[in-house]
Amino acid sequence: MTLSKLKTVCTMMLITVVTGCAQPYPDVEPDFEANWQSTEHHTEVYLIPTAPEAFARRIELVRQAQHSIDMTYFSWERDTLGLMLLNELKQAADREVHVRLTLDDLLVFNDKWLAELDSHPNIEIRLFNPFESRKAGWIGRAFNFSTHQKQLDNRLHEKYFNVDHHSMILGGRNIGNDYFGYSENANFFDMDVLFRGDVIASFDNNYQTLWESQYVVPIQKRIKVKEQGQYKAFTKAINKGEKNKKPITFDVELQINHLNEPRFIKASVTPLFDSLEKLNDNKPYFRQRTEHLMKQKVPTPSKAMISTPYMVPSDNQFVFIDALKEHQAEVTLLTNSSASNDSGFVPAYYEKHRETLLDKGISIYEYKSQAINDDHYFHVDTYYHNKTVILDERVTYIGSSNFDPRSDFLNVEFGVLIDSEEFAKQVTHYLTHQKEDLFWAVSREQSGETSWASGDQVHTKDPNYSSWNKVPDWLFRKMNGEFEL
Repeated sequence: MTLSKLKTVCTMMLITVVTGCAQPYPDVEPDFEANWQSTEHHTEVYLIPTAPEAFARRIELVRQAQHSIDMTYFSWERDTLGLMLLNELKQAADREVHVRLTLDDLLVFNDKWLAELDSHPNIEIRLFNPFESRKAGWIGRAFNFSTHQKQLDNRLHEKYFNVDHHSMILGGRNIGNDYFGYSENANFFDMDVLFRGDVIASFDNNYQTLWESQYVVPIQKRIKVKEQGQYKAFTKAINKGEKNKKPITFDVELQINHLNEPRFIKASVTPLFDSLEKLNDNKPYFRQRTEHLMKQKVPTPSKAMISTPYMVPSDNQFVFIDALKEHQAEVTLLTNSSASNDSGFVPAYYEKHRETLLDKGISIYEYKSQAINDDHYFHVDTYYHNKTVILDERVTYIGSSNFDPRSDFLNVEFGVLIDSEEFAKQVTHYLTHQKEDLFWAVSREQSGETSWASGDQVHTKDPNYSSWNKVPDWLFRKMNGEFEL
């Protein structure tokens, strides 16, 4: 277990112990959101083929920006890439580009290096659903959460990068070394898509609705900055840097210098949005809207590929997968193994669901904890973080949501449906071209045992998942916190 995973486990245990239990599932009508509609747009789409290029594209867009940059992220790390991108944004603001960042507050504490940028006349930073506790670390957050659980349980999970209302990047990546293959400890295998075209206007409107809502507040209302416009903490963070700052930034600049014009595919793209009403009633707006529109586009799918970091069904019901199997669809699942999961809680609950999925005839491929992605700068352990569904090798969902109760009922999510056989083929290749090296094929033996196979290797127990993990897994299941995942 990595240090980051250990921190996650300890934090979530603390919060769960303090709060006592998860929220109950809401009552949802059978036809909930069945009439919600969206508009198709003829749009250009480009699947960014490598993690380093995904960051380089962002820097290039910022340097080319002329009018505005709007962003939404769940997390933004104070590391080499996080600070590099912020510095580029500040330079864009210096040349009169209007920069807006909406950031979920869960991982923001008393970060003056970040809040200082809000004092720039052309930079605005707002926090989503902010905590009151800022200086007491996770202990303070846990107690803050325990007294305001219903309010603070909802988090902003969108990942959005929009430059000049002309170019937009959506996908699963937050901002930090580990999302772009530059962490020395562990990296995420993830995906981003670059869009150009009319669909961006719909995301402009969604962003403005969030920006003007009661759920976001200016960062300086939570983090006080005494000297406006001085940027002392930010400059100190930039100057200090990490030990591998120079080779990382050198490689980023190399990536930027070698960028070619994106090879866009013309496709029909349908935007999918959540509702901020979710913060009041915890109902699955996004999940229902997405599944209804998928059914409209592909009424009786014969083949489906589901890619998700976390596979934990809401209320123990695999509604989407069961609907696919009713049509005798061939269903493949790509997800994390127990050892590769960045969430300390999920393996405890996924273990029992794995058996159910195998019984349903699902082909399961689990990501190896020691998988090496060819495109990563540092070849270290990786977590699987791709979030996509492909139906009949034609309609592709790309978005921020996972297959878990938190995405269904608590997080604010968004995504798109892309109707293009060529794009679906590219995504399939992106996910599976290293399948033999990156995944375990999970199956049920004649003896009834579950096995994990890759090449000549065959395991009958979770690979690289030690018996030590069974103790916290047992505790997590006893906590009955599945709704929070």
